[in-house]
Amino acid sequence: MKQKLGRGLALAAVAFFLIAAEFDFLSYFELSQPGYVSLGILLAAATLWITEAVPLFVTSLMVLFLCLVWLVPVMQQDGMSVNNQVFLSPFFSDIVLLFLGGFVLSAALHKQRVDEWLARSIIQRTGTSIPRLMLGVMLVTAFLSMWLSNTAAAAMMLALTIPIANRLPNQDPARKGLVLSIPFGANIGGLGTPIGSPPNAIAMQYMERIGEAPGFGTWMALGVPGVIVMTLLAWGTLLVLFRPLTQSLQVEKDSIDLPTSVPLNILLVTLAITVFGWVTSQWHGLTAGTIALIPVLVFFSTGLLNRQDLRSLSWDVLLLMGGGLCLGTAISESGLASWLIELLPVDGIPDYWLMVVFGSVACLMSSVMSNTATANLILPILLGLSVESYTPLMLGTAFACSLAMPLPVSTPPNAMAFSTEQISVSDMVRPGLILTLVGVVLAFTTGYWWWGLLGI
Repeated sequence: MKQKLGRGLALAAVAFFLIAAEFDFLSYFELSQPGYVSLGILLAAATLWITEAVPLFVTSLMVLFLCLVWLVPVMQQDGMSVNNQVFLSPFFSDIVLLFLGGFVLSAALHKQRVDEWLARSIIQRTGTSIPRLMLGVMLVTAFLSMWLSNTAAAAMMLALTIPIANRLPNQDPARKGLVLSIPFGANIGGLGTPIGSPPNAIAMQYMERIGEAPGFGTWMALGVPGVIVMTLLAWGTLLVLFRPLTQSLQVEKDSIDLPTSVPLNILLVTLAITVFGWVTSQWHGLTAGTIALIPVLVFFSTGLLNRQDLRSLSWDVLLLMGGGLCLGTAISESGLASWLIELLPVDGIPDYWLMVVFGSVACLMSSVMSNTATANLILPILLGLSVESYTPLMLGTAFACSLAMPLPVSTPPNAMAFSTEQISVSDMVRPGLILTLVGVVLAFTTGYWWWGLLGI
Protein backbone atom coordinates (compact mmCIF):
# COMPACT_ATOMS: atom_id res chain seq x y z
CA MET A 1 0.00 0.00 0.00
CA LYS A 2 2.83 2.38 0.91
CA GLN A 3 4.58 1.70 -2.39
CA LYS A 4 1.42 2.28 -4.44
CA LEU A 5 0.74 5.51 -2.57
CA GLY A 6 4.29 6.70 -3.16
CA ARG A 7 4.15 6.01 -6.89
CA GLY A 8 0.77 7.69 -7.16
CA LEU A 9 1.94 10.83 -5.35
CA ALA A 10 5.08 11.03 -7.48
CA LEU A 11 3.08 10.77 -10.70
CA ALA A 12 0.62 13.36 -9.41
CA ALA A 13 3.46 15.79 -8.63
CA VAL A 14 4.94 15.42 -12.12
CA ALA A 15 1.54 15.78 -13.79
CA PHE A 16 0.54 18.82 -11.74
CA PHE A 17 3.72 20.75 -12.37
CA LEU A 18 3.79 19.70 -16.02
CA ILE A 19 0.44 21.45 -16.41
CA ALA A 20 1.59 24.37 -14.23
CA ALA A 21 4.67 24.92 -16.37
CA GLU A 22 2.62 24.78 -19.57
CA PHE A 23 -0.20 27.12 -18.55
CA ASP A 24 1.61 29.21 -15.91
CA PHE A 25 -1.39 29.22 -13.56
CA LEU A 26 0.95 29.48 -10.57
CA SER A 27 2.35 32.84 -11.65
CA TYR A 28 1.16 34.28 -8.35
CA PHE A 29 4.20 32.66 -6.73
CA GLU A 30 6.56 34.41 -9.18
CA LEU A 31 8.32 31.19 -10.13
CA SER A 32 9.66 30.68 -13.64
CA GLN A 33 8.61 27.75 -15.81
CA PRO A 34 11.95 25.96 -15.27
CA GLY A 35 11.33 26.45 -11.56
CA TYR A 36 7.93 24.74 -11.85
CA VAL A 37 9.55 21.80 -13.60
CA SER A 38 12.34 21.48 -11.04
CA LEU A 39 9.84 21.68 -8.19
CA GLY A 40 7.82 18.88 -9.77
CA ILE A 41 10.95 16.73 -10.15
CA LEU A 42 11.99 17.53 -6.57
CA LEU A 43 8.63 16.56 -5.08
CA ALA A 44 8.44 13.39 -7.17
CA ALA A 45 11.97 12.35 -6.13
CA ALA A 46 11.36 13.24 -2.47
CA THR A 47 8.15 11.19 -2.43
CA LEU A 48 9.81 8.15 -3.96
CA TRP A 49 12.89 8.42 -1.74
CA ILE A 50 10.83 8.80 1.44
CA THR A 51 8.33 6.02 0.66
CA GLU A 52 10.89 3.81 -1.12
CA ALA A 53 8.11 2.94 -3.57
CA VAL A 54 10.84 1.98 -6.03
CA PRO A 55 14.53 1.22 -5.40
CA LEU A 56 16.43 4.40 -4.54
CA PHE A 57 18.69 4.18 -7.59
CA VAL A 58 15.63 3.95 -9.86
CA THR A 59 14.48 7.29 -8.49
CA SER A 60 17.92 8.73 -9.34
CA LEU A 61 17.62 7.56 -12.94
CA MET A 62 14.10 9.00 -13.07
CA VAL A 63 15.54 12.37 -11.99
CA LEU A 64 18.04 12.23 -14.85
CA PHE A 65 15.37 11.21 -17.37
CA LEU A 66 13.01 14.03 -16.36
CA CYS A 67 15.84 16.57 -16.44
CA LEU A 68 16.79 15.56 -19.99
CA VAL A 69 13.34 15.24 -21.55
CA TRP A 70 11.46 17.87 -19.55
CA LEU A 71 13.66 20.40 -17.79
CA VAL A 72 16.28 21.01 -20.49
CA PRO A 73 13.73 21.90 -23.24
CA VAL A 74 11.83 24.20 -20.86
CA MET A 75 15.05 25.95 -19.80
CA GLN A 76 16.08 26.40 -23.43
CA GLN A 77 12.66 27.80 -24.30
CA ASP A 78 13.08 30.23 -21.40
CA GLY A 79 16.30 31.52 -22.95
CA MET A 80 18.71 29.72 -20.60
CA SER A 81 21.98 28.38 -21.99
CA VAL A 82 21.97 24.74 -20.93
CA ASN A 83 22.57 21.32 -22.45
CA ASN A 84 22.23 17.67 -21.48
CA GLN A 85 25.84 17.45 -20.32
CA VAL A 86 25.08 19.60 -17.28
CA PHE A 87 22.81 16.87 -15.91
CA LEU A 88 24.78 13.88 -17.18
CA SER A 89 28.11 14.94 -15.63
CA PRO A 90 27.08 14.41 -11.96
CA PHE A 91 26.88 10.67 -12.60
CA PHE A 92 30.61 10.56 -13.29
CA SER A 93 31.72 13.42 -11.10
CA ASP A 94 34.82 13.55 -8.93
CA ILE A 95 32.85 12.40 -5.88
CA VAL A 96 31.40 9.40 -7.71
CA LEU A 97 34.95 8.48 -8.75
CA LEU A 98 36.04 8.84 -5.13
CA PHE A 99 33.39 6.38 -3.96
CA LEU A 100 34.19 4.02 -6.85
CA GLY A 101 37.81 3.92 -5.68
CA GLY A 102 36.65 3.30 -2.12
CA PHE A 103 34.46 0.39 -3.24
CA VAL A 104 37.35 -1.12 -5.22
CA LEU A 105 39.67 -0.84 -2.21
CA SER A 106 37.00 -2.45 -0.05
CA ALA A 107 36.60 -5.33 -2.51
CA ALA A 108 40.36 -5.92 -2.63
CA LEU A 109 40.77 -5.82 1.15
CA HIS A 110 37.94 -8.31 1.51
CA LYS A 111 39.25 -10.63 -1.20
CA GLN A 112 42.68 -10.77 0.43
CA ARG A 113 41.02 -11.10 3.86
CA VAL A 114 42.94 -8.10 5.20
CA ASP A 115 39.79 -6.59 6.70
CA GLU A 116 38.93 -9.81 8.54
CA TRP A 117 42.51 -10.21 9.74
CA LEU A 118 42.54 -6.66 11.09
CA ALA A 119 39.19 -7.06 12.82
CA ARG A 120 40.04 -10.39 14.44
CA SER A 121 43.50 -9.26 15.50
CA ILE A 122 42.25 -6.19 17.33
CA ILE A 123 39.24 -7.92 18.90
CA GLN A 124 41.48 -10.67 20.28
CA ARG A 125 43.73 -8.08 21.86
CA THR A 126 40.90 -6.59 23.90
CA GLY A 127 41.12 -9.47 26.37
CA THR A 128 38.25 -11.18 28.17
CA SER A 129 36.59 -8.09 29.66
CA ILE A 130 33.15 -7.39 28.19
CA PRO A 131 33.58 -3.57 28.32
CA ARG A 132 36.99 -3.81 26.64
CA LEU A 133 35.62 -6.20 24.03
CA MET A 134 32.76 -3.82 23.27
CA LEU A 135 35.17 -0.89 22.96
CA GLY A 136 37.40 -2.92 20.66
CA VAL A 137 34.46 -3.81 18.43
CA MET A 138 33.38 -0.17 18.21
CA LEU A 139 36.87 1.14 17.45
CA VAL A 140 37.49 -1.45 14.73
CA THR A 141 34.09 -0.79 13.16
CA ALA A 142 34.59 2.98 13.27
CA PHE A 143 38.05 2.71 11.73
CA LEU A 144 36.90 0.42 8.92
CA SER A 145 33.93 2.69 8.22
CA MET A 146 36.27 5.58 7.49
CA TRP A 147 37.71 3.73 4.50
CA LEU A 148 35.12 1.16 3.48
CA SER A 149 31.40 1.41 2.99
CA ASN A 150 29.94 1.66 6.50
CA THR A 151 27.37 -0.90 5.37
CA ALA A 152 30.11 -3.34 4.37
CA ALA A 153 32.02 -2.68 7.59
CA ALA A 154 28.90 -3.31 9.67
CA ALA A 155 28.12 -6.53 7.78
CA MET A 156 31.61 -7.92 8.34
CA MET A 157 31.74 -6.94 12.02
CA LEU A 158 28.28 -8.38 12.69
CA ALA A 159 29.38 -11.68 11.16
CA LEU A 160 32.42 -11.74 13.46
CA THR A 161 30.68 -10.50 16.61
CA ILE A 162 27.29 -12.27 16.62
CA PRO A 163 28.89 -15.67 17.46
CA ILE A 164 30.69 -13.99 20.38
CA ALA A 165 27.49 -12.30 21.57
CA ASN A 166 25.64 -15.62 21.39
CA ARG A 167 27.98 -17.00 24.06
CA LEU A 168 26.50 -14.58 26.57
CA PRO A 169 23.35 -15.62 28.48
CA ASN A 170 20.08 -14.49 26.90
CA GLN A 171 19.22 -12.41 29.98
CA ASP A 172 22.53 -10.52 29.92
CA PRO A 173 21.92 -6.95 28.61
CA ALA A 174 25.51 -6.84 27.35
CA ARG A 175 24.46 -9.19 24.56
CA LYS A 176 22.30 -6.44 23.05
CA GLY A 177 24.88 -3.77 23.81
CA LEU A 178 27.55 -5.71 21.93
CA VAL A 179 25.33 -5.98 18.85
CA LEU A 180 24.38 -2.29 19.00
CA SER A 181 28.02 -1.25 19.26
CA ILE A 182 28.51 -2.20 15.61
CA PRO A 183 25.92 0.02 13.85
CA PHE A 184 26.71 2.95 16.15
CA GLY A 185 30.43 2.51 15.53
CA ALA A 186 29.82 2.36 11.77
CA ASN A 187 27.60 5.46 11.78
CA ILE A 188 30.08 7.48 13.83
CA GLY A 189 33.16 6.27 11.97
CA GLY A 190 31.74 7.48 8.67
CA LEU A 191 32.28 11.09 9.81
CA GLY A 192 36.05 10.73 9.63
CA THR A 193 36.66 10.91 5.86
CA PRO A 194 34.87 12.23 2.77
CA ILE A 195 34.28 8.63 1.65
CA GLY A 196 33.00 7.50 5.05
CA SER A 197 29.35 8.21 4.27
CA PRO A 198 27.33 9.44 1.26
CA PRO A 199 26.25 12.71 2.99
CA ASN A 200 29.94 13.58 3.38
CA ALA A 201 30.61 12.98 -0.31
CA ILE A 202 27.55 14.94 -1.41
CA ALA A 203 28.57 17.91 0.74
CA MET A 204 32.11 17.67 -0.64
CA GLN A 205 30.77 17.82 -4.20
CA TYR A 206 28.81 21.01 -3.58
CA MET A 207 31.71 22.63 -1.73
CA GLU A 208 34.00 21.81 -4.67
CA ARG A 209 31.52 23.51 -6.97
CA ILE A 210 31.93 26.80 -5.09
CA GLY A 211 35.64 26.37 -4.42
CA GLU A 212 35.38 25.81 -0.65
CA ALA A 213 35.99 22.07 -0.41
CA PRO A 214 38.48 21.01 2.29
CA GLY A 215 41.22 18.59 1.29
CA PHE A 216 41.08 14.93 2.30
CA GLY A 217 43.56 15.46 5.10
CA THR A 218 41.76 18.58 6.28
CA TRP A 219 38.47 16.68 6.39
CA MET A 220 40.10 14.03 8.56
CA ALA A 221 41.37 16.75 10.89
CA LEU A 222 37.82 18.10 11.06
CA GLY A 223 36.09 14.76 11.60
CA VAL A 224 38.41 12.27 13.31
CA PRO A 225 38.46 14.04 16.73
CA GLY A 226 34.66 13.91 16.69
CA VAL A 227 34.76 10.23 15.77
CA ILE A 228 36.99 9.48 18.76
CA VAL A 229 34.86 11.49 21.20
CA MET A 230 31.55 10.13 19.92
CA THR A 231 32.83 6.54 19.92
CA LEU A 232 33.81 6.84 23.57
CA LEU A 233 30.47 8.45 24.42
CA ALA A 234 28.60 5.71 22.57
CA TRP A 235 30.62 3.08 24.43
CA GLY A 236 29.78 4.67 27.79
CA THR A 237 26.11 5.00 26.86
CA LEU A 238 25.84 1.32 25.92
CA LEU A 239 27.61 0.25 29.12
CA VAL A 240 25.15 2.27 31.21
CA LEU A 241 22.00 1.17 29.38
CA PHE A 242 23.13 -2.45 28.89
CA ARG A 243 25.21 -3.09 31.98
CA PRO A 244 27.02 -6.44 31.65
CA LEU A 245 26.10 -9.22 34.05
CA THR A 246 28.97 -11.34 32.77
CA GLN A 247 32.32 -9.84 33.68
CA SER A 248 34.51 -11.66 31.18
CA LEU A 249 34.25 -13.77 28.06
CA GLN A 250 36.95 -15.85 26.45
CA VAL A 251 37.45 -15.11 22.76
CA GLU A 252 38.87 -17.94 20.66
CA LYS A 253 42.33 -17.39 19.25
CA ASP A 254 41.26 -18.36 15.75
CA SER A 255 43.17 -15.65 13.95
CA ILE A 256 43.78 -16.03 10.24
CA ASP A 257 47.18 -15.92 8.64
CA LEU A 258 48.16 -13.43 5.97
CA PRO A 259 51.01 -15.17 4.14
CA THR A 260 53.19 -12.85 2.11
CA SER A 261 52.21 -12.95 -1.53
CA VAL A 262 52.48 -10.82 -4.65
CA PRO A 263 48.74 -9.87 -4.65
CA LEU A 264 48.92 -8.87 -0.98
CA ASN A 265 52.03 -6.75 -1.59
CA ILE A 266 50.33 -5.06 -4.55
CA LEU A 267 47.30 -4.33 -2.39
CA LEU A 268 49.27 -2.87 0.53
CA VAL A 269 51.53 -0.71 -1.65
CA THR A 270 48.58 0.59 -3.68
CA LEU A 271 46.59 1.27 -0.52
CA ALA A 272 49.49 3.24 0.98
CA ILE A 273 49.97 5.28 -2.21
CA THR A 274 46.23 6.00 -2.50
CA VAL A 275 45.81 7.10 1.11
CA PHE A 276 48.96 9.21 0.89
CA GLY A 277 47.63 10.80 -2.28
CA TRP A 278 44.32 11.59 -0.60
CA VAL A 279 45.91 13.11 2.49
CA THR A 280 48.35 15.24 0.47
CA SER A 281 45.90 16.38 -2.23
CA GLN A 282 46.49 20.03 -1.31
CA TRP A 283 50.18 19.62 -2.15
CA HIS A 284 50.06 17.95 -5.56
CA GLY A 285 46.77 19.47 -6.77
CA LEU A 286 45.14 16.21 -7.93
CA THR A 287 41.54 15.75 -6.83
CA ALA A 288 40.49 12.93 -4.52
CA GLY A 289 38.49 11.36 -7.36
CA THR A 290 41.55 11.31 -9.61
CA ILE A 291 43.61 9.63 -6.89
CA ALA A 292 40.80 7.09 -6.42
CA LEU A 293 41.41 5.84 -9.96
CA ILE A 294 44.81 4.44 -8.88
CA PRO A 295 43.43 1.30 -7.14
CA VAL A 296 40.88 0.83 -9.94
CA LEU A 297 43.62 0.78 -12.58
CA VAL A 298 46.15 -1.24 -10.56
CA PHE A 299 43.85 -3.94 -9.18
CA PHE A 300 42.05 -4.74 -12.40
CA SER A 301 45.13 -4.51 -14.63
CA THR A 302 47.16 -6.86 -12.39
CA GLY A 303 44.35 -9.38 -11.96
CA LEU A 304 44.01 -8.80 -8.22
CA LEU A 305 40.34 -8.13 -8.99
CA ASN A 306 38.44 -9.58 -11.94
CA ARG A 307 35.34 -8.91 -13.99
CA GLN A 308 33.12 -10.66 -11.46
CA ASP A 309 34.45 -8.38 -8.72
CA LEU A 310 33.63 -5.40 -10.93
CA ARG A 311 30.05 -6.59 -11.32
CA SER A 312 29.67 -7.01 -7.55
CA LEU A 313 30.51 -3.36 -6.72
CA SER A 314 27.74 -1.21 -5.23
CA TRP A 315 26.72 0.44 -8.48
CA ASP A 316 23.29 1.24 -7.06
CA VAL A 317 24.93 3.53 -4.47
CA LEU A 318 26.89 5.33 -7.20
CA LEU A 319 23.70 5.81 -9.22
CA LEU A 320 21.92 7.07 -6.10
CA MET A 321 24.62 9.65 -5.48
CA GLY A 322 24.65 10.69 -9.13
CA GLY A 323 20.90 11.21 -9.08
CA GLY A 324 21.09 13.33 -5.96
CA LEU A 325 23.79 15.52 -7.46
CA CYS A 326 21.77 15.75 -10.70
CA LEU A 327 18.75 16.89 -8.68
CA GLY A 328 20.90 19.47 -6.94
CA THR A 329 22.05 20.78 -10.31
CA ALA A 330 18.43 21.07 -11.47
CA ILE A 331 17.42 22.95 -8.32
CA SER A 332 20.33 25.35 -8.66
CA GLU A 333 20.38 25.94 -12.43
CA SER A 334 16.62 26.42 -12.76
CA GLY A 335 16.47 29.14 -10.11
CA LEU A 336 14.38 27.01 -7.75
CA ALA A 337 16.99 27.19 -4.98
CA SER A 338 16.95 30.98 -4.96
CA TRP A 339 13.14 31.01 -4.98
CA LEU A 340 12.94 28.58 -2.04
CA ILE A 341 15.45 30.62 -0.05
CA GLU A 342 13.36 33.74 -0.61
CA LEU A 343 10.37 31.95 0.95
CA LEU A 344 12.31 31.02 4.08
CA PRO A 345 12.47 33.56 6.93
CA VAL A 346 16.27 33.52 7.03
CA ASP A 347 17.03 37.19 6.41
CA GLY A 348 19.28 38.58 9.08
CA ILE A 349 19.89 35.21 10.75
CA PRO A 350 23.59 34.72 11.62
CA ASP A 351 25.45 32.00 9.73
CA TYR A 352 25.82 29.91 12.88
CA TRP A 353 22.08 29.74 13.52
CA LEU A 354 21.44 28.89 9.88
CA MET A 355 23.65 25.85 10.41
CA VAL A 356 21.75 24.92 13.56
CA VAL A 357 18.34 25.27 11.87
CA PHE A 358 19.16 23.37 8.68
CA GLY A 359 21.24 20.79 10.54
CA SER A 360 18.39 20.11 12.95
CA VAL A 361 15.94 19.70 10.07
CA ALA A 362 18.37 17.35 8.33
CA CYS A 363 18.80 15.31 11.52
CA LEU A 364 15.04 15.00 11.98
CA MET A 365 14.50 13.92 8.38
CA SER A 366 17.43 11.46 8.45
CA SER A 367 15.96 9.79 11.52
CA VAL A 368 12.96 8.56 9.55
CA MET A 369 14.37 8.25 6.02
CA SER A 370 17.61 7.65 4.13
CA ASN A 371 20.34 10.05 5.22
CA THR A 372 21.61 10.04 1.63
CA ALA A 373 18.21 11.14 0.34
CA THR A 374 18.04 13.83 3.03
CA ALA A 375 21.43 15.19 2.04
CA ASN A 376 20.37 15.16 -1.62
CA LEU A 377 17.28 17.22 -0.79
CA ILE A 378 18.70 19.79 1.65
CA LEU A 379 22.32 20.47 0.66
CA PRO A 380 21.61 22.00 -2.79
CA ILE A 381 19.15 24.44 -1.22
CA LEU A 382 21.90 25.74 1.07
CA LEU A 383 23.83 27.07 -1.92
CA GLY A 384 21.13 29.69 -2.39
CA LEU A 385 21.79 31.22 1.03
CA SER A 386 23.82 34.39 1.39
CA VAL A 387 26.51 33.46 3.90
CA GLU A 388 30.13 34.37 4.50
CA SER A 389 31.31 30.76 4.15
CA TYR A 390 29.34 27.71 3.07
CA THR A 391 31.77 25.18 4.54
CA PRO A 392 30.54 25.18 8.19
CA LEU A 393 26.94 25.14 6.98
CA MET A 394 27.60 22.18 4.66
CA LEU A 395 29.68 20.31 7.25
CA GLY A 396 27.14 20.79 10.03
CA THR A 397 24.27 19.61 7.85
CA ALA A 398 26.18 16.61 6.46
CA PHE A 399 27.30 15.53 9.94
CA ALA A 400 23.75 15.93 11.24
CA CYS A 401 22.54 13.57 8.50
CA SER A 402 25.08 10.91 9.52
CA LEU A 403 24.53 11.32 13.27
CA ALA A 404 20.79 10.56 13.07
CA MET A 405 20.50 6.93 14.22
CA PRO A 406 17.54 6.30 16.53
CA LEU A 407 15.60 3.86 14.29
CA PRO A 408 16.35 0.81 12.11
CA VAL A 409 15.40 2.84 9.03
CA SER A 410 17.79 5.68 9.90
CA THR A 411 20.94 4.08 8.46
CA PRO A 412 21.84 0.82 6.65
CA PRO A 413 24.05 -0.37 9.57
CA ASN A 414 21.07 0.11 11.93
CA ALA A 415 18.85 -1.92 9.62
CA MET A 416 21.45 -4.70 9.38
CA ALA A 417 21.82 -4.91 13.16
CA PHE A 418 18.04 -5.01 13.59
CA SER A 419 17.75 -7.79 11.00
CA THR A 420 19.85 -10.09 13.22
CA GLU A 421 16.80 -10.36 15.55
CA GLN A 422 19.11 -9.87 18.52
CA ILE A 423 17.63 -6.47 19.37
CA SER A 424 14.23 -4.77 19.34
CA VAL A 425 13.28 -1.30 18.14
CA SER A 426 13.09 -0.03 21.73
CA ASP A 427 16.62 -1.35 22.37
CA MET A 428 17.90 0.80 19.51
CA VAL A 429 15.75 3.87 20.14
CA ARG A 430 17.01 4.60 23.65
CA PRO A 431 20.77 4.78 22.98
CA GLY A 432 20.23 5.93 19.39
CA LEU A 433 18.19 8.93 20.45
CA ILE A 434 20.69 9.87 23.15
CA LEU A 435 23.64 9.66 20.77
CA THR A 436 21.77 11.56 18.05
CA LEU A 437 21.00 14.46 20.36
CA VAL A 438 24.45 14.50 21.98
CA GLY A 439 26.20 14.18 18.62
CA VAL A 440 24.30 17.03 17.00
CA VAL A 441 24.78 19.30 20.01
CA LEU A 442 28.52 18.58 20.03
CA ALA A 443 28.76 19.18 16.28
CA PHE A 444 27.03 22.55 16.65
CA THR A 445 29.11 23.65 19.66
CA THR A 446 32.49 21.99 20.20
CA GLY A 447 32.68 20.88 16.58
CA TYR A 448 31.95 24.36 15.27
CA TRP A 449 34.65 25.77 17.58
CA TRP A 450 37.15 23.12 16.41
CA TRP A 451 36.43 23.85 12.73
CA GLY A 452 37.08 27.52 13.43
CA LEU A 453 40.48 26.70 14.92
CA LEU A 454 41.34 24.86 11.70
CA GLY A 455 40.40 27.87 9.64
CA ILE A 456 37.00 26.64 8.41
